[in-house]
Amino acid sequence: MDFRDLIASLHAETIFPEGVIILSLLVTLLVDLIFAKNTWVQAIPLVGLASSLVILVFQWQMNASVDPNLFLSNPQIAFVGSFQGDSLGIAFRFLIALSGLLCILLSYEYIEKTRTAFVEFLVLLVTAILGGMLLAGANDLVTLFVSLETLGLSSYLLTGYMKRDVRSNEAALKYLLIGAASSALLLYGLSWLYGLSGGHLELNYIIASLLATQSAQSSSCWLALLFITVGISFKISAAPFHQWTPDVYQGSPTPVVAFLSVASKTAGLGLAMRVLAILFPFLASQWHLVFEFLAVLSMIIGNCVAITQTSLKRMLGYSSIGQAGFLLIGLITGYGDGYASMLAYILIYIFMNLGAFAGIILFGLRTGTDQIKDYAGLYNKDPILAICLSVSLLSLGGIPPLAGFFGKLYLFWAGWKSGFYLLILIALITSVISIYYYLRVLKIMFMKEESVVIENYPVVSFAQRPTEFGMGICAFGTLFVGLFLNPIVDVAQATLYYSPSFQSSLGILETSVF
Repeated sequence: MDFRDLIASLHAETIFPEGVIILSLLVTLLVDLIFAKNTWVQAIPLVGLASSLVILVFQWQMNASVDPNLFLSNPQIAFVGSFQGDSLGIAFRFLIALSGLLCILLSYEYIEKTRTAFVEFLVLLVTAILGGMLLAGANDLVTLFVSLETLGLSSYLLTGYMKRDVRSNEAALKYLLIGAASSALLLYGLSWLYGLSGGHLELNYIIASLLATQSAQSSSCWLALLFITVGISFKISAAPFHQWTPDVYQGSPTPVVAFLSVASKTAGLGLAMRVLAILFPFLASQWHLVFEFLAVLSMIIGNCVAITQTSLKRMLGYSSIGQAGFLLIGLITGYGDGYASMLAYILIYIFMNLGAFAGIILFGLRTGTDQIKDYAGLYNKDPILAICLSVSLLSLGGIPPLAGFFGKLYLFWAGWKSGFYLLILIALITSVISIYYYLRVLKIMFMKEESVVIENYPVVSFAQRPTEFGMGICAFGTLFVGLFLNPIVDVAQATLYYSPSFQSSLGILETSVF
């Protein structure tokens, strides 16, 4: 067997986007080692991520051009069952890569001003992105856990990247301890599945073995589900597993917080869809009930506690907990409309949340503070920043005609259509509460007299700097993505349709892949 045949047998083209990112990492390290203090090396990861996004789009289109029933005989599972190249994985890999690309744009000026090593920061950030992308396509337990730890360990290091900042060190320690505990619980749950299945690692063989041996309804399977649910809940910062979120958000470097708020949550939801929907379809009503409780708790705690916060970063930390509750509605609703609405809302959430953090980064670089009261009168000195930040905050609150409104509308409609009336009612009430504390920030920026910080605000000239460019992209997405929600939802629906292994577990296709 020659090299070409080996590549074909392994379906190595499935991880071509990740291969491009790995190559960009290696080139970045080599160039930085040989040509020290060259700023152009910082653009290499951006090129790698942009290229991977293009490749993922082409891969999705190739999957969409094939009859999904043909995947049943040849499911395109790469590397001897360890990686799945279905459209669902491609969608989550795209979202993670997109969020990582925007986070890199938001990092340039911040890292430059803090005078820390930017190349090392980029390497850690891209490694975390790589771990999240591999996690989204993982098809066996080993790949799943290794990818999760690649994302986690890189995130811990990024959180404590500002070594001289006591708050950053404290945040990293807390994140490490709680993250390690949650990973241990998740690993324990996966080990139960490994034992119950008779030593199988691939997800499709595990579910087939559970059904064949009638272990699906056993207490051991319930125990595995419990531990896996706890591990996933930590990753998406759902209450009551949210204790790490506010402190980590406040103490970590702001670009890292921006990354954790979107990429970690996206990877966690991708993990939930793949593991829970594929491995536990026979316990769907049970884990739906658990996540319904977590969604209600997250929406109430996140949005109510956010009202009392004086730091904008910490407020967005609690806001992200509430947003996790909204996203769980799509996971609970399931099947076509629920999952499609969740995918669409994740895309919108990336733009509006990163847009808000872009505003915090720029304001912090110019003033050195993130206290809400210090934003008083910002519109008078920096109207572009104030408007872009306002657009993101209003979209997070669900104010029409911004993208967040349409995303929430479709998400809530999917839940209402499926009969989750009480859940949607609570979501509507908590969404109104969120509007209150977002509008409070806008009132301070536009209507209050200038604070002492704003009086000493530096003269701003709009320049084509990376952070401002990234904020502009996020503002544009927040303003206009919602207008194209129907095509986006259609793409999300097609993504589920062209994921046969996922459909088989839900009983959508008559033929099983096992």
